[in-house]
Amino acid sequence: MYPFMTQEKGYKMIKRRGRIVGAVLILCLVVLVARLAQLQILQHGEWAALAASIQERTVKLDPRRGTIYDRNGTPLAFDVKAAAIAIDSYNMTRPVTLSQILSEELGMSRDEVERLIYRPSYFTWIDRKVDLETAERIRDRADAADANGLIFVDTWKRCYPQRDLASNLIGFVGVDGHGLEGIELRYDDELSGTPTVLRVVRGADGRTYHTETIEEGTPGEDIYLTIDARLQFVCEDEIDSGVSRYRANTGFIVLLDPGTGEILAMAQDRRYDLNDFSRSTPAERKNLPVSFLFEPGSTFKAFTGLAALEAGVVAVDDEFDGSDGIVIAGHTIHNSENESFGTVTFREIIQNSINTGMIRVAQLLGEERLHDFLVELGFGEKTGIELPGEEAGILRDVEDWSALALASTAIGQSVGVTGIQLARAMAAIANGGKLLKPNIVLWIGDGREGEPKVIREIASEEGCATMRGLLRLVVERGTAMPADMPGFDVAGKTGTAQKAVPGRGYVPGKYTSLFCGFLPKDDPEYLALVVLDEVKTTPVWGGATAGTIFHDALSRIALISHLAPVAER
Repeated sequence: MYPFMTQEKGYKMIKRRGRIVGAVLILCLVVLVARLAQLQILQHGEWAALAASIQERTVKLDPRRGTIYDRNGTPLAFDVKAAAIAIDSYNMTRPVTLSQILSEELGMSRDEVERLIYRPSYFTWIDRKVDLETAERIRDRADAADANGLIFVDTWKRCYPQRDLASNLIGFVGVDGHGLEGIELRYDDELSGTPTVLRVVRGADGRTYHTETIEEGTPGEDIYLTIDARLQFVCEDEIDSGVSRYRANTGFIVLLDPGTGEILAMAQDRRYDLNDFSRSTPAERKNLPVSFLFEPGSTFKAFTGLAALEAGVVAVDDEFDGSDGIVIAGHTIHNSENESFGTVTFREIIQNSINTGMIRVAQLLGEERLHDFLVELGFGEKTGIELPGEEAGILRDVEDWSALALASTAIGQSVGVTGIQLARAMAAIANGGKLLKPNIVLWIGDGREGEPKVIREIASEEGCATMRGLLRLVVERGTAMPADMPGFDVAGKTGTAQKAVPGRGYVPGKYTSLFCGFLPKDDPEYLALVVLDEVKTTPVWGGATAGTIFHDALSRIALISHLAPVAER
């Protein structure tokens, strides 16, 4: 006590200070209890969710994707077991070692790996499609180096056992397991199934994980395509050889059953390994038979001629002037190589592909009837085939036709078609007048998809039979003789269309060379369209180039399918 303070006063001061300290302590206790109540009662849900977000993560994994088969059950795409690898950046140890291991085993750059492993997160995907052998090697190396933080989850990886076979048709899936091109994209919902939902839980030490299944996924449905892998291989082999032999920019073959519309092969020289699709270019991934537009040239004479037969304006023995050069609206249209045929029959116009004669036939038919017939054949609209990227083609409204339109359209100029459109239209002649919906899928799961579908009747059986006879003459003694296969009654039509370049018109030396044929002539089993873009050898004619490829491909196909010559049936 202070010397001037009495004992009584000192005791009062001490007592007052004790009350103040006690009050402060009580106040602190009240505040502490209130805070605990706030955290444990009022904000319990918020903090529990925060704790769960730190210790748990919900992950969706795609189930086994459906298998894609050819028509005979040959697998074209299927899933194999794999591992998905993630990283816990907060609790990892020895990050430099982990970075090196992941970079070496996954083929990723160190910069890319480090960008992922140093991301501030308890869960970051590194690679979601790692084969089991590689994943086990990564696990062993990390354990040996006492490097923690890697998370391994069981998953699936897409495998394409035929590598580039039908690659532009099948397509591929991305890292998320969903289709990005072709059938994989078009039927992604059916192939995908439903995902498995996992809860990934962080262990007590923050370094180990276990997984818990919240929702069990269901596998995707299997799909059977109409294509035959054996025939697809033959067509790819022959188009590769043909493009090389004739030094073309590119080329493709469409092989179908003209009685059902089923696509048996869809081959092109531009392909890519589906197991390594990231190395491919957009041009290589393009599906040419449904997306590449070209002028059909003289193949269109088969349709102009059938329209004239159906309209009754021409008979096979009617005669026309086939001399070279016909003037239309001040423009002169010539025959091939300016050849003059003199007076010819309708039969000879088709057989020898005479431009001037066919234009005179079209003049008897008239603009509206020709245009309407081409519309009936499906030109200028998509066929509806089950493939992404299909183009509609170009067929202008008859009201927009110029003075030259009738003449040019009759011989396959000023029209843009796709391969699938042209093949389908020729199939209508081959099967007796039925325009079919082309299809590429036979079965999905347990249900048949590809029942033949007749869109409409475009011509009579009699008219088609007459045209088939004329198309047999084209191959037997006309412009398509290289396509002939003795004993098989091949029928078809050639085309050599000069290419038009925007701003320059038709360019000398640039052609689309093609042949579309079927066999046998009556009750045909196969129809094939062969298209070559810008042949650089001579001659460029469709019969000499595309017709030869047709002969080589169909000769092999006849052997594989044990197709008997007509005389043996």
